Amino acid sequence: MVGQGVYGVGPVLAALIAERREFYALYVQEGLDLSGNSKKKKDKKAVEKILQTAEKIGLKVIEASKHDLNMVVDNRPHQGLVLDASPLEMVNIRELDPVMTDDQSAPLWVALDEVTDPQNLGAIIRSAYFFGAQGVILCAKNSAPLSGVVSKASAGSLELIELLSCKNMMQFLSSSAENGWRVLGGSVSSRAVPLGDVEAGVPTILVLGSEGSGLRPLVERSCTQLIRIPGSVPLDVYGGTTEVDIEEKDQTRSGKDLKSFLAVESLNVSVAAGVLLYHFIGKNNHDLGKEMNDASI
Repeated sequence: MVGQGVYGVGPVLAALIAERREFYALYVQEGLDLSGNSKKKKDKKAVEKILQTAEKIGLKVIEASKHDLNMVVDNRPHQGLVLDASPLEMVNIRELDPVMTDDQSAPLWVALDEVTDPQNLGAIIRSAYFFGAQGVILCAKNSAPLSGVVSKASAGSLELIELLSCKNMMQFLSSSAENGWRVLGGSVSSRAVPLGDVEAGVPTILVLGSEGSGLRPLVERSCTQLIRIPGSVPLDVYGGTTEVDIEEKDQTRSGKDLKSFLAVESLNVSVAAGVLLYHFIGKNNHDLGKEMNDASI
């Protein structure tokens, strides 16, 4: 392939519609049949649109075996389509423009501090696009590259959402805060404010950290406030215990360790992003949609 492989019905269609890449060729699986089951019937119109678009822009369409396509995408689910295209380019910025005082839309950006897992990155981008975030800001270094894996995990949202890059996340956040942006860092720290106590409807940069260690200390300090998603596990797992028999204490601590471990592992950065995005902008969209439906009755 000349460039990067974008694969799957959704990502390929989104890439062709967005026209943010250069296109070299479209590889279609030999004998691709979309008439089999209901799911494939659902994709049939999208595939027809892809082929029509390819013909319209003069893109070379090449038939290839399923085996060859599997090799190209490392046995990931390509649905019989692989687009050979240039990598996506991000705009490098130092800060967000000053907040407009008369802006009633309360825009929200998602800033990701060294998120390295492409599946998590794609899932976060998918949620950001779905809930209506302005876009996503990534570190220029130590972030997952914008690969076909990310595009597939985002269900094609990567091709459509605005993407920005910054060389220094701390400087970016501090400068943007000076321009009137509220900078909220997702954290499990005891200093973090419960999500329910944080007001929505304010121009915000939502900052999320890496899968393993969360926000870097200097990035935390660049936030105007830390926020957390309350769960059923207390922050101070061992706080306030009295002296008990050593064996009983070990069993108690072991049980709490397990509960804490399961709770943390079940809420990774992409899940947390979805919860936070719904709180800050998703609920407003839901209420607006309800009002419009009610008005039409």
